[in-house]
Amino acid sequence: MKALESSYLEIFAKQIFNDLKSDEALTLNFTGEETLFSRLSKAKVRQVTNLQQAFIDFVFVKGNKVLTFNMPFRANESDVTLALKKLNQSREWIAALPEDPYLVRPKFYGVTKEENLNQLPNNEEMMGQVLDIAGNVDLAGVFSSGDVVRATINSEGQFHWFKTRNFYLDYSLYNDKQKAVKSLYAGSDWDNTELKRNIKDAEHKLSLMNRDSKKVARGDYRVYLAPSAVNELLGTLSWGGVSMSAHQQGNGSLKDLWQAKKKMSPKFTLKEDYSLGLAPRFNDAGEVSPAELMLIEKGEFKNFLVSTRTANEYKLESNFASDWESMRSPVISTGDLSRDDIYKELGTGLYLSDLHYLNWSDRETARVTGMTRYACFWVENGEIASPIEDLRFDESYYSMFGDALERITNFSEISPSTGSYFQRDVGGTRTPGLLLSNFKFTL
Repeated sequence: MKALESSYLEIFAKQIFNDLKSDEALTLNFTGEETLFSRLSKAKVRQVTNLQQAFIDFVFVKGNKVLTFNMPFRANESDVTLALKKLNQSREWIAALPEDPYLVRPKFYGVTKEENLNQLPNNEEMMGQVLDIAGNVDLAGVFSSGDVVRATINSEGQFHWFKTRNFYLDYSLYNDKQKAVKSLYAGSDWDNTELKRNIKDAEHKLSLMNRDSKKVARGDYRVYLAPSAVNELLGTLSWGGVSMSAHQQGNGSLKDLWQAKKKMSPKFTLKEDYSLGLAPRFNDAGEVSPAELMLIEKGEFKNFLVSTRTANEYKLESNFASDWESMRSPVISTGDLSRDDIYKELGTGLYLSDLHYLNWSDRETARVTGMTRYACFWVENGEIASPIEDLRFDESYYSMFGDALERITNFSEISPSTGSYFQRDVGGTRTPGLLLSNFKFTL
């Protein structure tokens, strides 16, 4: 798909920029993909969609006013005609808009090009290996692979390009009782041995789901949170938890950490780390974030995410976060708990593979609530005894990442974003498992 080649975007942008007047500036934000989506049920392919699409968002600045619009991008002359028409309309409409007091003006933020295009087997080979391994189980889910592009170019000469090639198998296994185990195999390097380990591990957990479920009374229990469960907790923490704007407005959830009234565990370190290769370092304004930004180091506050718009409003220094000031490539540091020792160290308690329906229960005290999901087990004396009925938890990040945190695994798992509303998401996390001395269940 030629629209996913950087040269076509550059040629198009120059033609549009040449039409700008002296008091006008323009930023073009490009998104594109060439993606295979395959839906599976009972370990058979039920639907295959090959998707090719690209779009451009325009950020038009005139004086102290800003207007945005978008259009599809096909990498042909019709794009220029449509863009110039929309640009002329914008000149009329922007006159009616108020001035923006915290406007982030287009600037020259350099030129970068990053392409993570590891050679993958073709889609038929990858799907064939999945079906060979899972041929005797009821597997349902989505397999997706292909190239995704994010880019930004402005009239000041800045141009950043990010292109990545990856895949994910987001699936569940079901038994005869329609109980399920959920798992994810994803990355940019295909490893059939790791795929087999992933599916066989899910099969083993599914066999345990055949046992009668245990109803666990509400209360505090020792808990092991698998990496996928920790990934869900990070997702909720991104809703204002590490946003400087949210804290300045009184909506932040880690105020006491920010004000040094509380600390987390010295075992806990959280940072943005773009070496994962899942998200571009640049934001929609073309500003380039640090390759690594420490957020919480050994339990102590280091930085929140600060966009330039927030910096303009509150007279702060920007670290070039996105406008949403949410984490794009977070990593939690590993510890020393080995995979083989998890059940023994847990002793008697709950093994939680997945969490869902997370939301803040008390934002000011960093309390979050949610439900257990899929393969969650009651463990006795270091051995899995039975699956559990679903439970609701209500717990504080100051406990989970602080007082209750006993051990962190010496391995971690990458969870790329699998969102696909309108287009495939970029970004993801790398999280280890956490062993907690207590975890509160309310229902």
